[in-house]
Amino acid sequence: MENYIRFIEGAWKDFTDKGYLNPSVRPEIAESWKRCRNYGVDHRSGKGNKIYKVPVEIKLEENAELMAVARPIMQDVYNTVAGSGFAMILADKDGYVLDTFGDKEIMKKVEELNFVKGMLWTEEAVGTNAIGTALYLDKPIQTIGAEHYGWHQHSWTCSAAPIHDEDGNIIGCINMSGNYYSAHSHTLGIVTSAAQYIQKQLALTLSYKLLNVTFDSVSEGMIVLDEFLNIKRVNGRACTILRMSLEEALKINIKETLIDVDLKKILNTPAKTYNNIECDFYINESSIKCIINAVPMNANNKNSGVVITFREAEYVHKLVNKVVGYKANYTFKDFITENHKMKSIIELAKKASTSDCSIIIEGESGTGKEVIAQSIHNYSSRSLGAFVAVNCASIPRELVESELFGYEKGAFTGANKEGHPGKFELAHGGTIFLDEIGELPLDIQTKLLRVLDNHTITRVGGTSQKQLDVRVIGATNRILKEEIKNKSFREDLFYRLNVINIKTIPLRDRKEDIETLVHNFVDKLNMKNNSVDKIVDKSYIENLKGYHWPGNVRELRNVVERDYYLSSNLIKTPHSIDENMLIKSQCNEEKISITPLQELENESIRNAISCCQGNVVMAAKMLNISRATIYRKIKKYALLNNDIY
Repeated sequence: MENYIRFIEGAWKDFTDKGYLNPSVRPEIAESWKRCRNYGVDHRSGKGNKIYKVPVEIKLEENAELMAVARPIMQDVYNTVAGSGFAMILADKDGYVLDTFGDKEIMKKVEELNFVKGMLWTEEAVGTNAIGTALYLDKPIQTIGAEHYGWHQHSWTCSAAPIHDEDGNIIGCINMSGNYYSAHSHTLGIVTSAAQYIQKQLALTLSYKLLNVTFDSVSEGMIVLDEFLNIKRVNGRACTILRMSLEEALKINIKETLIDVDLKKILNTPAKTYNNIECDFYINESSIKCIINAVPMNANNKNSGVVITFREAEYVHKLVNKVVGYKANYTFKDFITENHKMKSIIELAKKASTSDCSIIIEGESGTGKEVIAQSIHNYSSRSLGAFVAVNCASIPRELVESELFGYEKGAFTGANKEGHPGKFELAHGGTIFLDEIGELPLDIQTKLLRVLDNHTITRVGGTSQKQLDVRVIGATNRILKEEIKNKSFREDLFYRLNVINIKTIPLRDRKEDIETLVHNFVDKLNMKNNSVDKIVDKSYIENLKGYHWPGNVRELRNVVERDYYLSSNLIKTPHSIDENMLIKSQCNEEKISITPLQELENESIRNAISCCQGNVVMAAKMLNISRATIYRKIKKYALLNNDIY
């Protein structure tokens, strides 16, 4: 080593004094000396230049992650060589010193050389040195004695290795410096190993941070359990759903919180995942209904835990609503009318939209009851929520309760093993439209009244109540007050629902709208069949106005569509209107007197009883009907309450 020290001192002197470069100088050093001369570096110096110094706080902030990982590793390396006269130095990718520590004596020399935090230590700033040259060459290097271009560093030996990120970019440099007589090739090996270890730790830290970011940014709640079903990790979304802090969540006894889920079974069947389990988290004496997925973890053929992900059932229901189409498509703009009464109804419906009160819509079939209900929903503050329409007349009696209010698992034979939400749950936050509400069985009417009163539902087979935020709109083609008299509809439910009553108008009472509606239907059909441009003859409209329209707007739309496809470019003749209805309309126009059959029947029975001087049996024989029939007719027409003979 002494021979090499003398050789390199002579070679350095020849180069700096005479410009002669000894060919025996190793290439990395020789090329560095040339660069330093081109940079104009003063070979008589080699100390850190204060003109290059930057505030160390800025650099520490820029390299906080590198510092956090490298410092403990450097400390471990130093502990193995402490007392041997070495200092540890960390620099950033640009060559600025970030950290220095070491033996007391060597640290004095560090201060003398301005080898301090915030100082630039590149070749251009201080000449050939291990940090600057390693960064330039992007490889580990050791510099000994006069290999340093600056004279003040000739008593040093330095070993440095660049530090890279996962993409191979230089992010820093680690260096060990000491007296040149302590130089050993093993020092470079130690530094190189330390740099590689820092790189691996940085990669692990990055992966861990990415995992944490992913863990906390997923839209589902996530709980990680160990092999003893203790909670090890909980993400932020889980805390939000469970309405508790992270500290509280980590203390949960999961077996007492998820009592409906067999976690031990899940843990012990690592080959199986459990998806879409509907269950309750029991937290602080209340329950939070969620849909969970559970995945067992297995490492080295050992059950190592379970990962549970979950969403609020309400969120899943909203997602289901979007998929299955629980939404309102119509708005008040879709109403086509010139009728002033219909316009008044629309204004009433708009006013009703601004509140959350229950509504009853009464009217004949085909008069647009659901269109009004959808428009109210879309005009209200609930427009972003679900619009769930239920035809009460189409549900089998034995399934009405479970269809409306849902059921728990095992509630009855054939029930879904995970339970099932009812239409009211699916409508949470939105509107439920109960069409043909007059068809509901009386026992269901009682339960519906309770739902309207306390805004909660209990599933079939369940015990816990679920709070609901649902607006109820009912519709019927019956006259509910008559149904109340007949004891087929509860009076208290009627008044609970009938906060606002909207009565639709049949098409026969707004015939001025027929022409506008027909043109609208034809325009839409032309758009649907873009190669066709059919028009409507005036006589066609007049024919339609002469019809009674028992099916109202729905029937009109169907008639126009059929005539559209059966006609040429000019729609002139109604092909599919019931001839009997046209005859009836014509009779009305010609003012032909027609007596309803009920009136004739009433009068015939009255005359027969009078003729028989009140003998009902004899009157029945005269009319050729049974005794039971005549008594039923007498009751129907209340004939015995009148003086008929």
